[in-house]
Amino acid sequence: MSELDEIVDDLYSGPPAEFVARRSAAVKAARADKDRELADAIGELRKPTVSAWLVNLLVRDDTDLAGQIIALGEGLRDAEKSLDGPALRELSKQRRQLVRSLVARARKLAQPSGQKIGDAVVQELDATLTAALADPAVAREVVSGRLTAAREYAGFGSAELPESPTPAPRAEPKPKPVKPTPARGKLRLVGDSERAEPTGESAAERDRRRRREEREQRARDEAQAAWEQAERAAADARRRHDAAVAARDESAAEVTRTEEAATRAHEAEDDLVRELAEVRRRLAAAGKAATVADKEVGTAQQTLRADERELATAERELSRAERAREAAEAAREATAPSDD
Repeated sequence: MSELDEIVDDLYSGPPAEFVARRSAAVKAARADKDRELADAIGELRKPTVSAWLVNLLVRDDTDLAGQIIALGEGLRDAEKSLDGPALRELSKQRRQLVRSLVARARKLAQPSGQKIGDAVVQELDATLTAALADPAVAREVVSGRLTAAREYAGFGSAELPESPTPAPRAEPKPKPVKPTPARGKLRLVGDSERAEPTGESAAERDRRRRREEREQRARDEAQAAWEQAERAAADARRRHDAAVAARDESAAEVTRTEEAATRAHEAEDDLVRELAEVRRRLAAAGKAATVADKEVGTAQQTLRADERELATAERELSRAERAREAAEAAREATAPSDD
């Protein structure tokens, strides 16, 4: 693999939002290496659409996918060519299942990048995969892993089948030359309601030519009837196809809506989990603070009890001191000299 191939594969495997910046960096690196040809080649690379990027992701994720797309597309075209109804129905069922599964897988592959996949992108992805199974040229673009834009097949049936069911006109066989024979008798006039016959043509030859023309006319009538029947069948098939596309689109839209609802539910769940974690953290912190406060309350209560004991002791000592003072006061008054 050349250096350009490696760079191309790397660019087309990354998210479209990063393509331009990564391409510019690759061009700058090539110019720094004095490789102007490589830089020009990188600069010409087109940014892929989101749906094309999803196709590239699918091809890179599953190495067997390319062979699966090509094989199923060839089988569908072979069944259409051979008008094998049962095989065509089975292969069409496989095609629908494959496209649905690939769309679902592409959504999962895109999740790590954070790229949003809306209804329009899903429809483009579905149309591109369906076109790859109908058109070999589109299949080659898809399996390259370097798709830059969505593809769509607008034909009816396989791309290798004619677009119109009108049968080719059948060439009428040239009549064999009739060897002229001498005319016998007089020439007769042919009326307007009669068809002029070549001079010298026998009744048997006229009868054979008439039967041949009748057979050819019946064949043309049968071909016309077959074409009209095929046209009606094609119109009916188109109506069923359009109805199926509408139903598919509605189902795809419903899937998108339910997935978006699921995403919102998961986001709400994540928010609640974060809030619960914060509440638990605050609860744990409050528990620790309550434990510390309880210890401080116990210490304060012990200090209070000690202070109360000291106060009681001080009050007893004060009471004894006051009683002693009163006794001393009484004794002093008793020993004082009288005025007489």
